[in-house]
Amino acid sequence: MTEINVLVLGDWLERDVSPYLPYASAERRESVARFRHASDRSRSLWAELFARWRLAEAAGVPVSEVAIAHDEKGKPFWPGGSLSLSISHSGSYIAVAVGQEAVGVDVEKKRKAAPVVAKRWFRPEENALLENLSEPERTQTFFRLWTLKEAALKYAGEGLSGGLENVDCFALMEAARIGAEDTLAGRNFALDGDATVGVVTRRGELPTEARLFTIEAVERGVYGDAAFAERATISPMTDEIKG
Repeated sequence: MTEINVLVLGDWLERDVSPYLPYASAERRESVARFRHASDRSRSLWAELFARWRLAEAAGVPVSEVAIAHDEKGKPFWPGGSLSLSISHSGSYIAVAVGQEAVGVDVEKKRKAAPVVAKRWFRPEENALLENLSEPERTQTFFRLWTLKEAALKYAGEGLSGGLENVDCFALMEAARIGAEDTLAGRNFALDGDATVGVVTRRGELPTEARLFTIEAVERGVYGDAAFAERATISPMTDEIKG
């Protein structure tokens, strides 16, 4: 079954990442160097390091044996590995999905939902639903839909070029409840009311929980003095939304 892992960076979001750069790939180090802000550098670096660690843990191999590459459309994968991978980050969160089958994950820090964005990228029935909700409900529902759309496109390996408006979120949610095991399905997880995660894969592979991790400083960690500690698990959002 697919696992969803969420790294909560906390105050590591603004920390100097220099001590941990040697553990990253050359391409990642170049990418990190292009960012001006500490938060962007942290998200970029820890996304790779956390994903490599989760792949290594799932495969039962040393993290030094795991590398991450990207195809021509930017989809991450483990060359030579048998596990599928999807990565997303927003705010102080990094979401990593690891599974035996193709998977897509997206995490978004909540902010005020812009109606013009929904009008442009959402389906008519999705917009009709949003229009009938109060502001707090509209924001929550907007990001549930948005993260499922992005996750579905990542699953397909298309990225945003695949067309957010082509993703039927209601069908994905319905499939998660009553679909056949091989039906494409999606569900959401809420992160402390501050962010939303969407995951899309075959129904039989859908995760039933998300695992939350933090970084802690230790004498001997997986990356120098940095180690990952599991803090909690959260259940998927169960309240239905439909047009």
